[in-house]
Amino acid sequence: MKFNEIPPLKLPSRTLIKKIETMEAKRKGMIVAIDPDSENYFLGKDTIAAVERGRKKLPEAVFYCIRIGYPGVDEHKGGFHKL
Repeated sequence: MKFNEIPPLKLPSRTLIKKIETMEAKRKGMIVAIDPDSENYFLGKDTIAAVERGRKKLPEAVFYCIRIGYPGVDEHKGGFHKL
């Protein structure tokens, strides 16, 4: 894969996501970086930490991230401001 190519996003199975959330329930709020091809996953305090752990083992992988116990990975707390 060349640097400027964007590979297609593969999603992990719903079964795998449920399995991870069940197994890691005590780690609510942590980020999980999942490699959908190998079904390996890596935990971290934030997205960067989880993906860095994954890159050590799978340097060419494209990771799908979830936050344990939450519907989204990140939260936007900004809002609209008048200029």
